[in-house]
Amino acid sequence: MSITDYAEDIFATQALHRHALAEAMKSIPGGLAIVEWFEGEPDFGDAEVTGFVLDRSGASYLSIEQDWRGRSATITFRFGDWIDAAVKGFNHQNVLGGLTLKRAGERDIEAWEMGVGAKPGEWLIVLEPCFGMYGTIRASIHAIDLNARVSATQHDRGVGRP
Repeated sequence: MSITDYAEDIFATQALHRHALAEAMKSIPGGLAIVEWFEGEPDFGDAEVTGFVLDRSGASYLSIEQDWRGRSATITFRFGDWIDAAVKGFNHQNVLGGLTLKRAGERDIEAWEMGVGAKPGEWLIVLEPCFGMYGTIRASIHAIDLNARVSATQHDRGVGRP
């Protein structure tokens, strides 16, 4: 296989991955707004995890900052009440290599988990490593929120001003 063929295979795989991510996001409340903000298929490469909160009496969520094509936004995944998390490396900077979102498969329920009235999450988020936090989060996603902001580049060009 030539280097050109190898590169084409990688680009084709990445395109399929982004398409699958867009389709998954569209099926979650608020996800269509994320797809529209990205003007199509989302790309979380170089995005940064800024918060991951597990709160048994309040909101549990994952917040990601993304600067994309001169625009900035915070994208927040809001979770349900049963969350399985296996993450490592959270620190002062948590740059993602990418993000995968897919339906979670079956999961064994341990004896000590029975009777709590909750079910394992239906979604699996894979935080692909670059620098800092990476790992997996399995949860029910109640909504995905978008908080778009005018970036410094847009501000300098007058974008977003009346």
